[in-house]
Amino acid sequence: MRRSALLLFVPAVCLAQAQAPAPAAPAPHISFDAMNFDFGKIGGDAKVSHRFKVSNTGQAPLNITRLNPSCGCTSTVLGKWTLAPDESSEVEVTFNPAGFRGVSRKSIQVVSDDPAQPTVTLTFEAEVVREIMPSTDSVFFQDLIRTAPRKASVKLTSGTPNPVKLIEVKAPGAPWLAMATRQDGNDAWVDITLDGGKVPPGRTVGADSVFVRTTNPKVPTIAITVQWEMRASVVADPVRVAWAGEAAGQELRSPVTLRQVDGKPFRILSTKSSNPLVRLEGAGKAAAVKHELEVVLGADARAGLYNEKLLLTLDDPDQPTLELRVSASLR
Repeated sequence: MRRSALLLFVPAVCLAQAQAPAPAAPAPHISFDAMNFDFGKIGGDAKVSHRFKVSNTGQAPLNITRLNPSCGCTSTVLGKWTLAPDESSEVEVTFNPAGFRGVSRKSIQVVSDDPAQPTVTLTFEAEVVREIMPSTDSVFFQDLIRTAPRKASVKLTSGTPNPVKLIEVKAPGAPWLAMATRQDGNDAWVDITLDGGKVPPGRTVGADSVFVRTTNPKVPTIAITVQWEMRASVVADPVRVAWAGEAAGQELRSPVTLRQVDGKPFRILSTKSSNPLVRLEGAGKAAAVKHELEVVLGADARAGLYNEKLLLTLDDPDQPTLELRVSASLR
């Protein structure tokens, strides 16, 4: 009995030894002395650099294959692309603050053959301080009406102990813009007012430049873009009249409705056509919130393409003119 038990036990031990897992193959492991770096406050015209120490703390060679900066403002240099176990190198990161202001946060992806973490993200931040920092480079005025001026303010913050001093503010070629300045401690403000009543009739959108002259020799001029768009007070339905594939030699008519969006009565004072063959009927009546009109293309129109416009003069103070587009393709 004892001999039989021994024979049964020996195969069981051999089987257990055969099923034991094989030891793991040596692998690389990437590590860094720090994952983030803060440059603190930096000037706006000087590049800054920092070196992250990268090490291979694994048991096999580490291969770094790529460095991916988050933006073109960041450049990177790697001392060595392959690191033996216990070997170290450096990832040098350079940040160009040109065009930035305030706190900026950027990142760099380090890609390697570390099986546990093939991609590692390093980050850095910096507060870009300039001699003069505008609160914005662009001002937007939307839904303007001609009878109500609009105002926006731009703050010019001093990045140094010296106050911001302004010499002149002007907007060449834009008489509808008026500017005023005011001091606020070391900072200054530029108040921009757009008077829609001074915008020429027919103009509904625009982009103008405001130039601010300062006493600072490093920032002698600051440019601010002012973009604007008039709100439509009177709208046409349809916005464009078009005929396609119609035979020449017949009169063509298309209804058009003009409506005042605020429900205020208005009159059509006059109409002007770019082509005597195109006319507008039903205009010149009493004031109304809505006008039912007809655009007519005369029977004398020959075969061909037509791209015309009707210019309507209105007594609506917020929209003194309205343009209707008319097109036709006659056979």
